[in-house]
Amino acid sequence: MSSQTPMLEQYKKIKKEYPDSILFFRLGDFYEMFYEDAKIASRVLGIALTSRNKSKKNPIPLCGVPHHSAEPYLAKLLKEGHKVAICEQVDDPKPAKGVVRRKVVRVFSPGVVLDSEHLDSKSNNYLASIYLGGDPLSNRDQESVYGLAYADISTGLFRTTSLDSLDALADEISRIEPKELLLQEEVSQDDSLLSSIIRKAELLITPLNSWIWDRESARELLLDHLSTRTLEPYGLEENPEATVACSSLVQYLKDTQLEDMPLLNDPHLYQKSDFLIIDDSTKRNLEILQPIRGDSSEGSLIWVIDETRTAMGARLIKEWLNYPLIEKQKIEERLDSVAEFKIKTSLSLELESALKEIGDIERLIGRISTSSGRPRDLASIRDSSHFITKIRDALGDADSRILKEIGRTIDNFSDVKKMIEGTIVENPPASGRDGGIIRDGFNAELDGLKSIRRDGKKWIAKLEANERESTGIGSLKVSYNRVFGYYIEVSKINLNSVPERYIRKQTLVNAERFITDNLKEYEEKILGAEDRIIDIERELFDEIRKRVANEAERIRRTSSLIAQVDVLCAFSRASEKNDYVRPIITDDKVIELKNNRHPVIERMRLGERFVPNNIKLDPNENQFLIITGPNMAGKSTLIRQVALTILMAQIGCFVPASYAKIGIADKIFSRVGASDNLARGQSTFMVEMVETAYILRHSTEKSLVILDEIGRGTSTFDGMSIAWAVAESLHDKGCRTLFATHYHELAGLALSKSRTKNYNIYVKNSGDNIVFLRKLVPGAASHSYGIHVAKLAGVPEPVIKSARKILSNLEKSQSELRNSILGGQTSLFKQVDENKMQEEHPIVTEIRELDVNSMTPLDALTKLAEVKKTLEKT
Repeated sequence: MSSQTPMLEQYKKIKKEYPDSILFFRLGDFYEMFYEDAKIASRVLGIALTSRNKSKKNPIPLCGVPHHSAEPYLAKLLKEGHKVAICEQVDDPKPAKGVVRRKVVRVFSPGVVLDSEHLDSKSNNYLASIYLGGDPLSNRDQESVYGLAYADISTGLFRTTSLDSLDALADEISRIEPKELLLQEEVSQDDSLLSSIIRKAELLITPLNSWIWDRESARELLLDHLSTRTLEPYGLEENPEATVACSSLVQYLKDTQLEDMPLLNDPHLYQKSDFLIIDDSTKRNLEILQPIRGDSSEGSLIWVIDETRTAMGARLIKEWLNYPLIEKQKIEERLDSVAEFKIKTSLSLELESALKEIGDIERLIGRISTSSGRPRDLASIRDSSHFITKIRDALGDADSRILKEIGRTIDNFSDVKKMIEGTIVENPPASGRDGGIIRDGFNAELDGLKSIRRDGKKWIAKLEANERESTGIGSLKVSYNRVFGYYIEVSKINLNSVPERYIRKQTLVNAERFITDNLKEYEEKILGAEDRIIDIERELFDEIRKRVANEAERIRRTSSLIAQVDVLCAFSRASEKNDYVRPIITDDKVIELKNNRHPVIERMRLGERFVPNNIKLDPNENQFLIITGPNMAGKSTLIRQVALTILMAQIGCFVPASYAKIGIADKIFSRVGASDNLARGQSTFMVEMVETAYILRHSTEKSLVILDEIGRGTSTFDGMSIAWAVAESLHDKGCRTLFATHYHELAGLALSKSRTKNYNIYVKNSGDNIVFLRKLVPGAASHSYGIHVAKLAGVPEPVIKSARKILSNLEKSQSELRNSILGGQTSLFKQVDENKMQEEHPIVTEIRELDVNSMTPLDALTKLAEVKKTLEKT
C-alpha cells in the first residue's frame, strides 16, 4: 500500500504528465509546489522552503505562493527559463468528498507569455520552431532546406521562412532572438549540431515528439488551424519545411494553452533575400541594438534614433533595423514621409501628442482574446480610439504615399469604443474579481441587486431604530461581521427585555447576539445579492470581452499602422535633433558621403569634437579602400560609421552627413574587434578567421564589407599573407570594401589592383608626441605610432624608452634583412645562371622548400646567414 496521501498521489500523477514544468498545484488560496519543484522555486523566488510530514523520516519539501497574486512569481520563474504548469481545482472544494478534482489548465514557458506587465514593451517575445528535415543528423553537411517559424502570442505576429544553410538559419535565429526554441528531439540531443545553429546559451530548448514533425500530419494540422483546404494563399504548398515549422509551433501552443488558445495572425511567408542581410557578428560589431559591453541600449544605434512614443512603434523600429529594405521605391516612400514630417512640424507635434496617449493595443487585444483579459484592457482600447481618430484626422491632408494611405485606411473602431463606453465604468478596477466593472443602467437585474446593496445601511439603521423603540433597549445594536453575518446585540443587563421572537445566535462575555426572521431573510437577500452581483458582472464582462475579441483583426491592423506612423515620426525627430540629411538612393554601386559622422559616437560625451570625413566608393576606381594609421586615430570609427550610414538609409531614416548618395547594398559584413569564444573552444584568431571565411563565402559585388585588422592574431608573416590574400579576393569579387590595417605593406596592393586606393587617418607628429586629427587623407601611413599610443595610455617611461630602443634595432634588422634578401637573390641567381646548371642548385631547392609561414624573423635571418655563408664558399 502507498504511504502517500490521496492528494499527493494526485499531485504525482499530474506531475508525471508535465515533467519539464514546475507544477503550481492549487490548494485552497495557494499554489503549492512539492519535491524538486519546491527546491527550485524556493531558490529562484527567494521564499522559504518548508516541508510536509515533518514528523516522518523523509519530510517532503514544500513551498507555495498566493493564487490571487501569483503573477510576479510566475514571471520570475519564466525569466529564469523555467516552464510552469498551472493546475487548478476543477470542482468546488466545499461540498466535495475525498480529493478535489484538479487538472492543468495552462502551461507557461518563456516563449509563451501574454501578460504585458511582465514583458519588455519594446521587444517582441518570440517562440520559434525550426525543422531540419526528416533525418536531420544525416543531412546536416549536405545542401538542405530548413524551415523556421516564429510567433509572438502577445501581439499575434506569426512568420515563417525557409533557409538553405545552417549558417543562414543561425543568423536568422540570432536576428529574431527567440526566448524559446522548439526542436526535433534528436536535434536537441546533438550538441555539435545545436552549437552550429544556436549562439545564445540562455535560449530555452524544448524538444518535441517525432510525430509532430511528420510532413503530412503537419500539413493537415495547419489546414485545420487555418480553416482552409489549401495552403496556396500563404505560399506554403511549395514549402513543406516552413509548413512543418509552422505546424509544430501551432501544436505546441495547443498543448500548452489548452482551452485558452490566443489568437494568431495567419502565417506570413517571407524570404531573407527580400531584405538587407546583416549576419549576427555584424549586428554585434556595429552595435545596432546593444553595445558590445553593457546590457542597456545606451551606446547603440537604436538608442540614438528611437524617438518612438508607443510600445508598438518601439517594437517596429527594432524590426526595421533587423530587416532593412533593398527595394529603392519602398525606401524612397519612407524617406518621403520623414521629409514631410520634417517640413510640417505642426503635423509632427500633433501626431506626437496623440501617440503618447495610445495604449499598447496590439498586446491588449491579444490578452482580451483569452480569459486573462482584464477590465482595464477594455478601458485602454476605448480610450485609445479617441486619439486614433485624432491621428486619422491629422493625416487627412498628408502628401506622401504612406501617410496618405494610412490616413485613408486607418480604423478607429468607434463602434467598439461605443460598446465599451456603454458597458464598462469609466475607471474600472485592475481585476474583475470583486466586481465594480459594469456601468449602471446596462443590466436591470444587476442594477436592482446594486440597489439592495447600496440601500443596506439605510435598512439596517431603520431596523435598529425600530427594535430599540419596540423593546425599549436604548443600547441595542444591529451589526455585521463576516463570520456570523448580521445580528442584534443586547448587553446582559438588558436580557430581560428581549422579546420571544429573538433567536439566540452567539453568547459573549458581556452581551448576547440574536437573529430575527426578518433579519435572517434580509441577510440571505443581501449576501445573495453580493454573490450574484459578482457572478453577473463576470458573465457580462466575459460577454463584452468576447465581442471585442471578435474585432481583433481590425484592431491589430490599426496597431500596425499606428506603429508605422510612430517610427516615421521618430526618424523625423531624430533627424531634426541630430542634423541628418536625406540620402539619395540609387541602384548603382556608388557610395558617396560628405562630412559623414558616426551617429552614436557624436552623441557620446567623449571630451572632444567629432571630426566628419568624406568617403567615396565606386566600382571603377574606388572599390577597395585600404585605410592605415595608428591605433586610436579613428580607423574603426570611420569604417563603422559608413556601414551604419548605409543601414540607416535603407531603413528609411535620414543620415549623419551633409550629403549622401547611397548605392543600395544587399548585405553588410563586418569583421571588427577582437574577441574569443571559449565556450565553443575558439581563440580570438579562430573567431576572426571564422568570420572572415563567412564574408568570403557570402559577399557579392553589391555588398558592403568593412574589415579591421585582419590577420593580427598570428605571426607577422602569417597575418600579412592572410590579410593580403583576403584583400585580393574581395577586390576581385567586386565588393565595396573598407579595409583598415596596420600592415603598411598592403599599400602595395594598389600597384597591382586598379580599383584599390590607399588612405590614412592623418596624425600630426611633434617629436615624441602625436596629435590625432581624425581626418582621412589620400596615401598610406608611414608609421604605426604604437609606442606613442602606449605613452598616451600611461605606460611607464622606462618601458617606453626600452621599446624605442628595441624598435630601432628591429627596424635596422628588417632593413638589413630586406637588402640581404634582395642581394642574396641577385648573387644566387647570378651564380646559377653563370654555371648554367642543368639541375636545380641545392640552395634554390632548399629555399623553395622553406616553410616561410612558420618562420619568425629571427629564423629567417639565421637561415639567410647560412645561405650567404654557403654562397661565399662557392
